[in-house]
Amino acid sequence: MSDSVGTRIARTGEAVPSVAQGNPLVRGPWVGELRDAVACYYGIRYARLSDAKRPRSKATAASGQLDVAGLTDVPVFRQLPSRLEIVTGPAGRINPQDDEAFYLNVWAPEGAEGLPVLVFVHGGAWASGGGAMRWYRGERLACEGIVVVTVNYRLGPAGHLAPDDDADQDHRPFGDLLQALRWVGQNVAELGGDPDRVTLGGQSAGAWYAWALASLPEARGLFRQAAILSIPQIKPWTPDHRVAFTNRVEAIRRESGAAPGSESLLRAAAQVLSETPRIAGAMPPMYLPMLSGEAAGILESATSAAEHLHADALYVRITRHEMSVFLPPLEPGSAAGDMLMEALRARCRREAVPHHPAPRHWDSRYAEAVELSSWLEFGRFANEIATQARKRGRPVISREFDVEAGQPGFGAVHCIDLPFQFGNRADWDDAPMLAGWQGGAFEEISRELRGDLADFVRGRHDSSHRVFSAARHVTHPTDGNDETCAR
Repeated sequence: MSDSVGTRIARTGEAVPSVAQGNPLVRGPWVGELRDAVACYYGIRYARLSDAKRPRSKATAASGQLDVAGLTDVPVFRQLPSRLEIVTGPAGRINPQDDEAFYLNVWAPEGAEGLPVLVFVHGGAWASGGGAMRWYRGERLACEGIVVVTVNYRLGPAGHLAPDDDADQDHRPFGDLLQALRWVGQNVAELGGDPDRVTLGGQSAGAWYAWALASLPEARGLFRQAAILSIPQIKPWTPDHRVAFTNRVEAIRRESGAAPGSESLLRAAAQVLSETPRIAGAMPPMYLPMLSGEAAGILESATSAAEHLHADALYVRITRHEMSVFLPPLEPGSAAGDMLMEALRARCRREAVPHHPAPRHWDSRYAEAVELSSWLEFGRFANEIATQARKRGRPVISREFDVEAGQPGFGAVHCIDLPFQFGNRADWDDAPMLAGWQGGAFEEISRELRGDLADFVRGRHDSSHRVFSAARHVTHPTDGNDETCAR
């Protein structure tokens, strides 16, 4: 499934080519291509900077569509390579980067009308990723009878440093995502979706946004349900911390003699993060959302957020070994390993940490470290969110993903569910975590996962707990692979 269609997709209102490499073009308010019975629309603009020279200025509503040959020609926001490339591969380096990458992409089954909608928010530790990355190609999910929307939002310095003018002090990515959701509400019907049946979903940092917006009053009425995949438990920045972080970044940039601009800010901010002390067994220091005022009170805990929850239902999922990629190797008998285990056990004291079988080749100490840290950084918060929502009468679909990566040592690592969820194995061909996962074995799990999430988007709420698992993760058969819509 090549990304290039051989000719350019025209901007709205311009002359439209007739056929591109056998993929017919679909016409309307936006122009797309028809691939495997799915209409694909790339690079639709939903916002612009209020001041094009200031990446940290307010985003205001805008319209239009890029003239691009395929999904990965759509820009994403400026970023450095992800530290998770060790498992995911370097797909994030393919797209061009831009300070005004306020774009979304839409996939809808051919002839769609009034279908439920999934708006998906990518992860990336608030520093990397983009809805236009090939990882999030939505064709296979759309084949399940839903409309899929992926969206870019500001990252890193543009999203998290303090304003460089008199702009308001709110967390900018919230504003970006609210603009995108308003665009969906106003326009998705023309692309085959039902604006009254929108689910906001996200993974990792994107899951945090889906959870947060499901309780913030500004987002009420923009979506009905939330899908929360691998949500991390974080302590958001305060306004004072954001100012202190920004001042340190600017000081480093000046001391280095680097010219002003996005690249120097990215490098300087990365240095500040690298100098930030790390808690043993926790994720590395990251950019984090800044909360103040009413939002800080609402999102203080899972309990307080649930008191303001306006989403009708939640889909909550974790992977079994979320933290395996973030932990250092534990050498047998090493003092560093002993200190790590002591710190993790102390943090989990008096907690009933769920026990899960570990991959067979893991030693017992490493298995315990991954289990405890995954609970502390991901599992506990997901469990609290589900528990509090159920107390308030909301249906909660609880899921675990226990499919092992092809790399030794990672197990069901953070992000391993994404290629199965989107069903686009070819777009992950350079992801080390998928080594050995091919053909029918991949497709069988992917079909189950796609159908499960699509059922939730359609409003079917199977509240029984479910674990997606596979008996093995070694090389699989290459036959039976079918990356097309089943008709």
